[in-house]
Amino acid sequence: MPPQEVGKIWTLIMDQFQDIEHIEVFYNYVTSTWVMITNNSLEGWHHRLNIDLNHIIHPHFYMFIRAIQNDYAYNSAISSRHTATDTIPPRKKLFVNRNARLHDLENRYK
Repeated sequence: MPPQEVGKIWTLIMDQFQDIEHIEVFYNYVTSTWVMITNNSLEGWHHRLNIDLNHIIHPHFYMFIRAIQNDYAYNSAISSRHTATDTIPPRKKLFVNRNARLHDLENRYK
């Protein structure tokens, strides 16, 4: 199924089965956990930030600022390296395989 169709189809499913008792709890879970998934870049950034903050839920303000500065330095270094070498790093095999499977499923859906 093409990603742009997920929200529309999920809405149709929720409309069709709205008479089931307490279904809203399930719908809210699925919507927040699976339908409204962020992109991999944002999740990667969030993961790096959590590691830099040692998974502290509410870090001290200056600790948070230091983590943002570290992230800026990291991204600047990566950007400079890509600009200097004019190359893009290869994607991890895991993500290449996942994308291939998703494209296969999308082609079957069409």
